[in-house]
Amino acid sequence: MINKADAIIIGSGGLGAATAYYLSKRKGLSVALVDKHDIGSQTSPRAAGMVSCVRKSDLMTSLIKDACRKIEAFTEETGQPLDWVHSGSLKIARRPQDAEVIKADFERSRRMGLDVELISPEQASRLNPFLKPTGVVAAMWIGDDRYFDPAQVAVGFAKAAASQGATLLPNTDVLNVNISAGKVTGVTTANGVIEGSIVVDAAGAWTRQVAEASGIRVPLVPTRQQLIVTEPLDGARADLPMVRIMDAAVYTRPCQGGFLWGVYEETPRFFDMQSLGANFDVKDMPLDIEVLRAAAIEVKDQFPILQTAKVREFRGGIPTMTADGHHILGPAPGTAGFYFASGCNVAGLSISPAVGELLATWIVDGEPRVDLSLMSVTRFNDRAWSEPELHREAAWQYRHFYGAV
Repeated sequence: MINKADAIIIGSGGLGAATAYYLSKRKGLSVALVDKHDIGSQTSPRAAGMVSCVRKSDLMTSLIKDACRKIEAFTEETGQPLDWVHSGSLKIARRPQDAEVIKADFERSRRMGLDVELISPEQASRLNPFLKPTGVVAAMWIGDDRYFDPAQVAVGFAKAAASQGATLLPNTDVLNVNISAGKVTGVTTANGVIEGSIVVDAAGAWTRQVAEASGIRVPLVPTRQQLIVTEPLDGARADLPMVRIMDAAVYTRPCQGGFLWGVYEETPRFFDMQSLGANFDVKDMPLDIEVLRAAAIEVKDQFPILQTAKVREFRGGIPTMTADGHHILGPAPGTAGFYFASGCNVAGLSISPAVGELLATWIVDGEPRVDLSLMSVTRFNDRAWSEPELHREAAWQYRHFYGAV
């Protein structure tokens, strides 16, 4: 146990570990990465590991392009393994209104320099024969998209940070962020106090607990995300493009000779982490496979194999959703030294290499190198969100991640 660090990062998922890594690269800066569980063990390794380059804003598109470059260079830069496949993906519309969204996505993506193409349903089926053209009214090929092993990212960043002098403190519960005269002075953990003037709340599903224990309000909702990995299937190659079916919010990608697939459901389950108890672990989250079975039926005409493929693994994580679908990143107003890296909106792990570097730069240099006001917690203007309001908006963002109308 240490008693002092220049920067204390709470939470060792993708966002926290990446921030710790990029901070540790700054000479003369001591960094502590603290987690109440094992390093990188909670939601990050349970993610889908899909990189979607077509985003709703120019900022997010730019960030994910940067993240793609960092994913490609991950092993060379960090010295840690990261298995990834540049497969491309197919975005599928089954309704005319969603075809219009695809057209807008295409035009914006072309302007942003992405490798995109509008193709016919039959062309899409040829690219991934498991996808059938029945009921498809529009399709877009996204050549920049890729996927990776989600279990390697957070752990890789954490180990790389440690190799540069950062202190890793697993199984260390942060009880409170200590604030005096509007400035962070450190944290109190179950194992003692760590003094420090910079604290990053990257606690994932526990972000609100950490912030609210210190009197800081942050409007986000821990949300269940579930997915299935199937047994191996004949013809399921690693280089087959990923598929996203917009209105059903179903996604799939190759995985270990079969497919990994999931759904952003209409009425997701939200969690009050405080009520789950101090010893709760994400691996113990209650799952509901009927949600996936219903989704498989909904897309049976387009991806019939999902109904019959045998389940090898059924897992879930707890990402955090916001009311407008954007991250919460940067300083907390009124508390010098307190920063957020959360509100991933089911897209945190894929973008964590870019976001971690940006936040590290913001912390050290006093300002980000790009305009991140879209992600600032101040965008909510201290609105007193009721829980029902927050849940309603977060649920809408969750279901409509692919932009379906």
